[in-house]
Amino acid sequence: MTTSLQSNAVLLNMSGNLPPKVPQVFDDAYRVAVQRVLADFEPNDLIGAHQFRGSERGAGARFVAHRLPEMPAPDRIVVANGTQSILLMLLAGLVGRGGRLALESLSYPTLRSFADHLGFSLSPVPMDDEGALPDAFEAVCRADRPAAYYAMPTLQNPTTGIMSIERRRAIAEICRRYGVAIIEDDIYSLLPRDLPAPLSTFAPELSWYVLGTAKSMAAALKVAYVVAPSAAAAAERFWPGVRATYWMCAPMSGSVVSTLIETGHADRIIDAVRAETRERQAVVAERLSGADIRTRLDCLHVWLSLPNSRPAGKFVAEVRSLGVEVSASSTYAMGDIPPPNAIRFGMGTPRDRTAFARGLDAIAKVYCA
Repeated sequence: MTTSLQSNAVLLNMSGNLPPKVPQVFDDAYRVAVQRVLADFEPNDLIGAHQFRGSERGAGARFVAHRLPEMPAPDRIVVANGTQSILLMLLAGLVGRGGRLALESLSYPTLRSFADHLGFSLSPVPMDDEGALPDAFEAVCRADRPAAYYAMPTLQNPTTGIMSIERRRAIAEICRRYGVAIIEDDIYSLLPRDLPAPLSTFAPELSWYVLGTAKSMAAALKVAYVVAPSAAAAAERFWPGVRATYWMCAPMSGSVVSTLIETGHADRIIDAVRAETRERQAVVAERLSGADIRTRLDCLHVWLSLPNSRPAGKFVAEVRSLGVEVSASSTYAMGDIPPPNAIRFGMGTPRDRTAFARGLDAIAKVYCA
């Protein structure tokens, strides 16, 4: 086997699932948006004071209407500095110290950090290919009385699962029955075109729907929108709120993204990201033909199941020795439920298709060894 590399600096990081860069579309659109904002606003008026609930809620309402069946009232929208900032505020307010959060047994790893930081417990829910199993979820609700459920029913991280309409209705009804708030992270939903309606639409009075730009436009754009159950709920959670975080979106960033939305350039950027993702997924289908993979053409990550003879930890180490970083399933495991023997790798971190193909070759080489 190839000698292990000596420095992380030379590793090709495919453990993340960022959108691929599309400078041929993004660069000019972003420059035009910045110039328009600077022409329309006096800089000190724009940046001279905090915008506690977001100064660009109308554009946010139009953005989330890409997924919701109707455009929400702007006073239900809060504009924030990325999805993580929204999650931190919601988890602190809805769950809080000593509370419990329900989530799938494989889920977003940062939630463990939030739980440690905020002092709440996690209640993992057994899952299948769609996500949380309704009977298992109801058992958790009955036994643990979680305050909220973190949901990613569309292209679930890490498994790429998509809940059916029937499953979404069942989960929503259980949340309603036990008074469990829904925090729906729909971050991966803008690249696919044929998806079920968000879980939040089946229990809107309980739901906090979150949609950001980081997975569909550019990783560091860091503007995200939350749709609260009501205008009063938005005001209660985010104003006056707890100001001891950095959840507030910088007005310049919010205005630039609003301009991209209003001019249609946001849609063009998303179209370009979708096209590039599909090109890279075609390479996955070719290089890993016959492998047990779960993904789709417009998904930013791949879930690769491994044979029992190839433990995920060893697989990750062997791929790393070839200069490529991927993630073992244990990265996403919540609680004591054993994770399956699998890895996850992403589409967008390699700068171009050549680098992506090189990383994929390393994964395929170890898989086929």
